[in-house]
This record gives sequence, structure tokens and C-alpha cells, in this order.
Amino acid sequence: MAEVEIALSAAPNTGKTTLFNQLTGASQTTGNWPGVTVARKEGHFRLGEFDVRLVDLPGAYSITPTTLEERVVREYLLESPPDLVLNVLDAGNLYRGLGLTLQLALTGLPMVVAVNMMDEARAQGLEIDLDALASHLGVPVVGISARSGEGIERLREVLLETLREPRRGHHVPHISLPGTLEEEIARIARAVEQNQPDLGLDDAFVAVRLMEGGDAASHFVRRYPSLQAVAAEAEQARDRAEQILGQDLPTTCAQCRYNAARGLVKEVVHSPVSMPRGVADRVDALLLHPWFGIPIFFLVMLLLYQGVFTLGAPVQEWLGGVVESFQGWLNGGFDAIGAPELLRSLVVDGVVAGVGVVLSFLPILVLFFSLLSLIEDTGYIARAAFLMDRAMHMLRLDGKAFISLLLGFGCNVPAVMGTRILSSRHNRVLAMLLIPFTLCSARFQVFLFLATILFTPTAAPWVLTGLYFTSFLVIFLVGLLLRPIHFGEPEPFIMELPPYRLPLPRSVWLRAWQEVRGFISRAGSLIVMGVVAIWVLTNLPPGATPGSADTIAGKIGMALAPIFEPIGIGWVETVALFFGFIAKEIFIGALAVVYGTSDLAGTVAARMTPLQGLSLMVFTLLYTPCVATLASIQAEAASWRVTMLSVGLGLGLAWVCAFLVYNAGRLLGFS
Repeated sequence: MAEVEIALSAAPNTGKTTLFNQLTGASQTTGNWPGVTVARKEGHFRLGEFDVRLVDLPGAYSITPTTLEERVVREYLLESPPDLVLNVLDAGNLYRGLGLTLQLALTGLPMVVAVNMMDEARAQGLEIDLDALASHLGVPVVGISARSGEGIERLREVLLETLREPRRGHHVPHISLPGTLEEEIARIARAVEQNQPDLGLDDAFVAVRLMEGGDAASHFVRRYPSLQAVAAEAEQARDRAEQILGQDLPTTCAQCRYNAARGLVKEVVHSPVSMPRGVADRVDALLLHPWFGIPIFFLVMLLLYQGVFTLGAPVQEWLGGVVESFQGWLNGGFDAIGAPELLRSLVVDGVVAGVGVVLSFLPILVLFFSLLSLIEDTGYIARAAFLMDRAMHMLRLDGKAFISLLLGFGCNVPAVMGTRILSSRHNRVLAMLLIPFTLCSARFQVFLFLATILFTPTAAPWVLTGLYFTSFLVIFLVGLLLRPIHFGEPEPFIMELPPYRLPLPRSVWLRAWQEVRGFISRAGSLIVMGVVAIWVLTNLPPGATPGSADTIAGKIGMALAPIFEPIGIGWVETVALFFGFIAKEIFIGALAVVYGTSDLAGTVAARMTPLQGLSLMVFTLLYTPCVATLASIQAEAASWRVTMLSVGLGLGLAWVCAFLVYNAGRLLGFS
């Protein structure tokens, strides 16, 4: 069976992912594109005598790149042209995607266009002449509705026909350009044909890339040395054309391309003379209202948060019970065979505990990504980003970043993974560095325990409220501190409001499964290694009481005592903070282990003053995030530098803030 590669390409919000799922089902793999953190998704399906690998390219508006996603699309097309391009258009908004479609058609690669959401277009009273569109583009055009499956079989037939006879009826569309520019492109195209006749791409398309210069021209010269002289000639041709036209080449080409798209839409799309204001407009008037929009957004996010933890907590507890039962069974087995205590502890308290930490996140992640996918598929996430965009510009972020930050108050792990919805690497990395300063639910459990013991019922709520305020304040200040730093090239954030749609259960499930599987493959091993590392620190050398001053962690805690003494934290609490690195909720149990007491509340009340407790809570709020969060940061950023920066920022700010709180309290007469 012959193997072929089809590239699935489209502008954002055209239903590309739904079509990908329709064609490939669950036969999908995910990863990253080489050298970047943009997600790469592939699927496989059979088509006649062909075994098809379907590559889902990032959403892009152009292959003249202004964003990381667009650069990935261009490099893919230039470096490894596919056997066929499957381009998706939104039937309700052809103009928005036709700019990319025309560029793809100009490459000369075999291509099929799928006009998606035909059912929605009919509901709007739109009529689209698909035959006329195919004639102008020079490639087959099929009307589909990926959500309902309408037209999918016909699309498969056309794909098979095109793979069998890729050049039948195929021609490259002509876009009218200024006469001077057309002459220069034609001349460079002839030079390309003479020097490198078999590129697999249209000569005029290659000529424009050479005239653009930069990475695209470098690619062709590097791959085809015979084009070096042509590239130099193309650069001179560009300079001549730009001098006559009075503007740069990419701008001129883009204007002409979108003029062609506008004319094409007028010719092939027939709409009613007037369309009544629909339900979507009335919903937008409420959701985007300057007064009501933000409260509604917070209510939606609150419902998301409550849904995740209300439904996920019981499953999480059940999994915790399963892990504990398995640990008990293993302990019994080790006792029966007389295994060394150190080996038993390593397996049970190290490896199995690490796997248990990974398992404990699965129900939360499944629910989080299922509910987030539900909200995103309806079209609401884009509207929420629109509401918060102006406020987030103060930190050089876009509106979507606020959603990730807000989710961090539930759990940092899915919040970090959710940063992949952001528009650029700069935004993703900056958001990842801010998320660990959110007061997550695990930290809240620690604070609730300590506040109840150390403060009166009247003061405790104020302490907890102050910690939330501190979290928001630190996020804002750190954002301002990091504002001048570029974690990648900042990219324009194009605000677009997609139409409202009903989510498809199958798409929601596939999205959740892919994200969870990705978490396990990317972060799972790091979490287990981190937990085992903490076990080593708190259990070795052999013979030492776990968590005591005789262990490696205890010795480190004693060595760090001069650093922690100025903030009122003793070596015992320092050792417990090591356990908190596994998961913040473990901190409480770790205190009981290190203190060696069953009456933890009484021991804490006797050994810790309210001021010391407040300093400890501030430090716990800000110091190094849990191992699962750090593993997610490393996996998403693909950079140990970013991960270590997160650790360093957390530790440094935690110490400074705890120092200010503790010493300010002492100056005010508290002990």
C-alpha cells in the first residue's frame, strides 16, 4: 500500500480540528514541530490503495509569516512539500480564509478545498457556487459540514481522485499585480526554471519567495545552490519594484491577494439583500457588554472551576485510596519476603507514590480539558479574551492569558497546559512564569489548616483574603518586572469572534484524551523522578529516621537555617517544604512526620507563633511550584532555562516577601 502525506491547512476557527477527527478518528499522535513548541498533530487513515498520513498544520492566515504558527506552515511547505494539500474554508466567511487559500493554490502543489459549515451557511441564507470557486482556484472544491458528516464521503472520493491524478484539471490561479511587479516576478520565474527546473513548486511562487528574501530565500539557496545567483538577482528586482511602488513587496502582494479574494467572494457567494439581526448578535450584546460582560465571564469561570473540582475531587480521592491500598498490599508483600526496609520504602514511598501523584491529576485534567473544550467550541473563549485584552496589555499579554491565570487558582498544572491557546511563544512563556504565583486549591488547604490553628475565628478569614490579595499583587508586579524581557518574538494578536456552535461530544472527548495522554507522556516521567529525588533526600542515608535531621534533607535544612531564620522558619518547616515540592497538600502530612507527633494541631500551636505561621504561609504561597507544575512548564516551554527561571523567581520572591512580612510584624510588636 502506497504511503502519502496530506497537509490539512486553514485559518483559525474554520472547523479544521473537527474535520481532522472525522477523517482520522482516534488514530492520532501529538508532539511538537522541530525546534518550536507549537503542537504537531498527525493522524492516519486509509483511502483506496493509499495509507494516508494527515498532518494538521497550525491555524494561519498567510504563509508570509507574522506569527510562529505561520512560520511553521511556511517552513513545512518549503522544506517537505506534501503529496496533497487539504485546505478548509468557513462557508459563512469565505473572505477571511481565501487569502491563505490563494497562497496555497499559488504553490502549484496538488490541492483540494473543503468548504466547511455549509449547513450554517444555508441557515444564514447564503448560496455558494462551488463550481465557480473551483474554476477560479484551479483545484477541486467540495462542500461539507464536518460536525454532521455531510459531504465527508464525497470529500474522500475527491481526495482519492486527486491523489491518483494530481495534475488533472489543475492550474495555478492568476492574481492581478501591478505591471512592474508582474514583469519582475515573471523574469525571476524564468531564471528559476532555467537554473532549477524541478522544484515541485510553481516557479512564480518560488520567485516571490526569493524576492521576499529572509528565511524563505535562504531555504532555497541552501537547498539548491544553483539558485544563489537567481536570489541575488531577485533581491535587486524587489528593490526596483519597491522603489517604483512606494511600499514593500509583502504588503503589495497581500493587498492584491485580498482584493482578489474580495472579488471572488462577490462572484461566488449570493446572500439575501438584508439579513435580520440574529440571536448571536443579541447574545454578544450581553456577553460583551462593558458592565455585564466581565461579571458573566467570572461566573462562567467559577462554574468551570466548581465543575472540575466538585466532580473531580471524589474520583481523585478514590484513586488516592486505590494507591494507598496498593501500597499496603506491597508493604505486606515486602514484609512477607523480608525485603530490606530501604528497598521497601523506595518502591512504596518513592516510585509508587510518584505514580500516585500522576494518577491523582488525571480526573482533574480530563474534566478540565473536557469543560474547557466545551466552552471553547461554543465560541465563548474568544469573547472572554476580547473582554480582558485591554487589561492584559499592561503586562504585554493578550486577553487569553487572563483565562490561564484565572484557572491557576484552581490548579497550576492544567493552567500551564492551557497556555498553548495563547498567540505566541512570548505570551505562553510569560504566562507560565506567572501561573505558579496563583493561590491554587492545594495551597489553600495548607493555609486553611494553619490559619485555623494559629489565628482566631475573626482573624483567620482576613488572613486568607490577604493571601489571595498578595497572590494577585505578586502576579501583577512580576508581570511588570518581566515586561521588558522577550521570551520569543512578540506577535500580533488578531481578535476574532467565531460563530456560536454546539460542541460535538466526540470532539470534546478526543481533545481531553489527547491532552491527558500528552500530560502522561511529557510530564509523568519527570514527576516520578522528582518524587523519587525527594524520597532520597528525606530517607537517606540508610538508618536515618525519615524526615529527621539525620537525613540528607535534614542536613540541608540545618545548613539552610541561617537563610530561613530571618524569615521565622525553622529547619523542621524547611524539611517539610521539601515534601511540599511533590505536592503542596503533602506539606501538612510532612510536618507530622518531621515533628513525629499524632497531635499536629497542638504541636504547631505550641511551636509556631502566628507571625511565624503567616511568614510560612507567604513563603508557601510563592516558593517553587509543585513538581507536576514544573514538569508541565518544562514540557510546554521545552526549555530548562524557563523552568529554572520559574524556580529562581519563586524562591527569591518567597524569601523577600516572607522577610518583609516577618520583620514588619516584629517591628509592630508581634512575636
